[in-house]
Amino acid sequence: MKSFSPLLIEHIENGTLVCPLCLSPLKIVDESLHCSNTACAHSTEEIPLIQKKVPILVNFEESILSKEPLLATGGESLIPRSGNKYDAIKKIFWGGDGKTRKNLAQFLGSVPKHPGRKSTVLIIGGGAVGNGAGGMYDATDIDVLSFDIYASSNTDFIADGHSLPIANDSIDGIWIQAVLEHVMYPHRVVAEIHRVLKAGGVVYAETPFQQHVHEGPYDFTRFTESGHRLLFKDFKLLDSGFLTGIGTVLLWNVRYAAWGLTRSKKAAIIIAMAFGWVRLFDHLVPDSFNVDTASGVYFLGRKDPNHRFHERDIVAHYKGFQRK
Repeated sequence: MKSFSPLLIEHIENGTLVCPLCLSPLKIVDESLHCSNTACAHSTEEIPLIQKKVPILVNFEESILSKEPLLATGGESLIPRSGNKYDAIKKIFWGGDGKTRKNLAQFLGSVPKHPGRKSTVLIIGGGAVGNGAGGMYDATDIDVLSFDIYASSNTDFIADGHSLPIANDSIDGIWIQAVLEHVMYPHRVVAEIHRVLKAGGVVYAETPFQQHVHEGPYDFTRFTESGHRLLFKDFKLLDSGFLTGIGTVLLWNVRYAAWGLTRSKKAAIIIAMAFGWVRLFDHLVPDSFNVDTASGVYFLGRKDPNHRFHERDIVAHYKGFQRK
């Protein structure tokens, strides 16, 4: 067991983490991970590990992920991640994490508490700490269980969000930030979130609306604020809205226009720095206008067995500038 982290061992032994093929409990045998279901292929075939400690809990028959490349590269990301030389500059001029930090406090306050033990929060796409989400790791009353499609210092296991290797009704809170635009079928991922959350559990999501393509071939979808709420229609609404508005969208336009004209990412960032002031429009126009022109939107909701959603509800939900 020494190769696995104590947190991973705990969630294997308590049945939270399950077999990606059949959702049966897992077991550790001589520092190898197997399925406890004797009819499952993983009962005899070891679940693959990255660096002998990060399980790859993926059903490869139902995923675009491939086992061999993951093992061959040690779980390396297919695209460059945070930590490059432009990150600090972009953070200064893009900013925008104030609302996320406020929403994080609301999320943590909404996660069900259990006297005598910590609540479990699952981070979907947690290979890198999200913008404004650093306080999650400082909370003393939760255990953070994090996964992504690549290995990192923040990754407890590798999985595909379309098929979570998590037991039904076993998670208290789920954080999914800047992920749903990168999955092929967002509705399937949200259905999985609903499945694994306990009754009373909460989900927080951030997803782009008016942002240009990023992460190249792994970027598929955008949502209006209302469309984002509709995606989470099976959850009781606690809060939703825009993250950043029209000024941030204008800055995206400047940067991408400069990138296209100069063919240089570095030049585009330098040029966009000169237009950082346009972000002030986020604060100068009404919030309802920013809802309709948002760069990104958020949703906080609770799994409530008594919640019912009707199609008329999404029309009544609309928060934008064009209300009649």
